[in-house]
Amino acid sequence: MMKFFRKHKKAVSPVIAVMLLVAVAVAAVGAYFIWFRSFQTQTQKSVQEQSSGALGGGLQILSITDDGSQYFLVIKNTLGSGNIELASTANVNPGPTEPKSAGTATLNASGTGSTTTLAAGASGTFTLTPNKTDDDFDWTLKTGTTRTFTITSTDGQSVVTTTYTDS
Repeated sequence: MMKFFRKHKKAVSPVIAVMLLVAVAVAAVGAYFIWFRSFQTQTQKSVQEQSSGALGGGLQILSITDDGSQYFLVIKNTLGSGNIELASTANVNPGPTEPKSAGTATLNASGTGSTTTLAAGASGTFTLTPNKTDDDFDWTLKTGTTRTFTITSTDGQSVVTTTYTDS
C-alpha cells in the first residue's frame, strides 16, 4: 500500500508551499496595514475637529510685512464653521526699546467696510500699529529686529503666534 502512495504522488512541492504561505502572510499584513492607516487617519481627524476650539486653533497668519511704521497681516479663519472676532490689540515681544521690552499694537481691519470678524474659511487683511502710549520709551521698527506677535480672538478661544523680522 505504501508503494501506491509514493507512486502516485501529486502533492505540491515544498518550495511552492512555502512561497504560497509567505504570499498569504504578506497579503494579510498589507490588508491590516491599510485598515490601520485608514482607522488612524479617521480618528486623528475626529480628534482635531473636537479639540480645535479647546487648543486655541482656528487662526492662521498667511503673510506679514511692514512699511516702517506699521505691520500688515493677512489672517485666515481655519475653522470649518463659526466666526472668529479678533481682539483689538495684539501683544508684541520685544515691543518698544528699553525700559520696556514688551508692548501692544492696535489691530485694525484694512479696506472699506472691513471688520475684525472673520467668517469660517475666510481671510482678511489687517494693520498692526504699535501703541505709543507712554512717553518713557521709543517704539520704532528697526531692520533686523525679530518680534513675536500674539493675536487672539475676543473670547480667547483662538490664538495665533508668529515671529517676524522687521524689514
